[in-house]
Amino acid sequence: MEVKRLKEYIDSSKDLLATDAVKEIEHYIAHSEYEMAFEGLLIELTKFEKYPLDFNFLQWRALGEHFKLDKESVFNASIWMKFLAWGKGYLNK
Repeated sequence: MEVKRLKEYIDSSKDLLATDAVKEIEHYIAHSEYEMAFEGLLIELTKFEKYPLDFNFLQWRALGEHFKLDKESVFNASIWMKFLAWGKGYLNK
C-alpha cells in the first residue's frame, strides 16, 4: 500500500523535477530502497519549493513517518525539518 502511494507521489511530481532527479528516484524504487526514493523526492521538491497538484501534506507526512524519515535519513540530516516547513508553507498559502 505504501509503496503504491509512493509511486503515485513520484508520478504526480515528475513534471516538477529534472530528468536526472527522476531517474535517480526511480533507481531507488527499482532496488526496493523506498525510504531513499521518498527522501530523494522530498529533497528535490523542497529545494525549489514546488508542490504536486494533488499535494496533501497530512498524507505525505504519514508516508514519511511510515518510512521513518522523521527518525533517520540517508542523504540529508535535516530533510524532515525542511519537509515539515515546506508542507506547512503549502498549508499557509
